[in-house]
Amino acid sequence: MFKPKFKLTAGLDIGSHSIKYVEVLSGKSLIKLQKAATLPLPLGTTQSTALKTFYEANPAAPKSVRISISGPQVVIRRITLPIMTHSDLKGAIRFEAENHLPFTVDECVLDFQILNQVPNQTMMNVLLVAAKRDFIQEKLDLLNVVNLQPEIIDLDVFCVANAFQMLNSTAENKIYGLLNVGHQISTFAVIQDKQPFFARDISHGGLGVTNALSELKGIPTGEAEILKLGREAAALNDLKAATQKAFEPLIDELKNSIDFCEGELGEPVPLIWLSGGGAQSYETAKILSEAVGKPVSTWDNTKKMEIFKNVDLKFLEAHAGEFNVAFGMALRGAGALK
Repeated sequence: MFKPKFKLTAGLDIGSHSIKYVEVLSGKSLIKLQKAATLPLPLGTTQSTALKTFYEANPAAPKSVRISISGPQVVIRRITLPIMTHSDLKGAIRFEAENHLPFTVDECVLDFQILNQVPNQTMMNVLLVAAKRDFIQEKLDLLNVVNLQPEIIDLDVFCVANAFQMLNSTAENKIYGLLNVGHQISTFAVIQDKQPFFARDISHGGLGVTNALSELKGIPTGEAEILKLGREAAALNDLKAATQKAFEPLIDELKNSIDFCEGELGEPVPLIWLSGGGAQSYETAKILSEAVGKPVSTWDNTKKMEIFKNVDLKFLEAHAGEFNVAFGMALRGAGALK
C-alpha cells in the first residue's frame, strides 16, 4: 500500500489564558495551514468547557491531537556523561537522573536526547527531561473529557525551537536564542548547529505586565488587560513603565541563562528571536534588547506556509506569533528537530 504524501496534524497549546489550536497539512515540500483558532479562557471558563465548545462547533476537527507542557513540574537539565550508546543510556538514565532532579525519579516520566561529544574527550552532552507523572495525567484526563487522543506530548520550549527551524524565513545563525513569552510561563532556548544546547522554562510572562499596569493605574486586572492590548496613545507611557517593571525578573533570569551559555560555549549568543502572546506588550523587544545588550527581534512564521483560503488573514497577521508552540508540535517529524 502507498503511504499518503501528506499528513494532517492538529496542535493544541493549552495555556492558562487561552488555548491555541492549529491544523497543518505537511509533506516533503509542503506546509499548509488549514486552521488557526484561539479559544479564550475568561474568568469562570474551564479548559474542558472551551474545548468542548470548540469541538462541538468543529465536528470534523481531528480527534488525535498533539499537546505540550511547561512549568515547574517540568525539569530540563543539560548533563555530561561518559560516551555510551543510546540503548545503554536508556537503561542507565533513571540512575543518572537521580543526581539532577528536585523530585524523585519514581514521580517522573523521563526522556533524553544525546546532543554531542565533548571535543577531545570521552564524554558526551545529554539533554535530560523529566515531567511529573501526575502533571501529565492531568493533561491526559483533560483530553479524555472531550474524547481526544494524544498523539504526541512535547515540551513548549522544544516546540518553539521546532517552529523556528521549520518556519523561519531569515538566514539562521550558528548560535541564537529563542524566547517565547507566554501568559504565565516563558521559555528560553539556545540553539547551536540546529540542536538545543540549552533549554528552560521561566515562571514570568505577560500576566506580570497586566498586574503591574493594574497597580500603576489603580484599575481591575480585566481593564488593565484591555488597556495593555489596546495600546492607546494616551496609555503608552504607563504601558512601557509597567512592561519594564514586570519584566525585571524575566530579564534577570534571561541574563543568567545567557551568561551560563556563553561561558559553556566559549562564544557569544549573538541575538535572540522573540515570540509569544506575552511579547505583544508595548516595546517588549526594545526593552529586552536594551536590558540584555543584544538584538532582540520578532520573526515571521507565515512566509514558508501556504495559507488555506478559510483562514482569517487579518487574525493571523495580528496573532501569528502566539501560535509558535502549536505550530512546532503540529510540525514535529516533518523534517524537524528530533
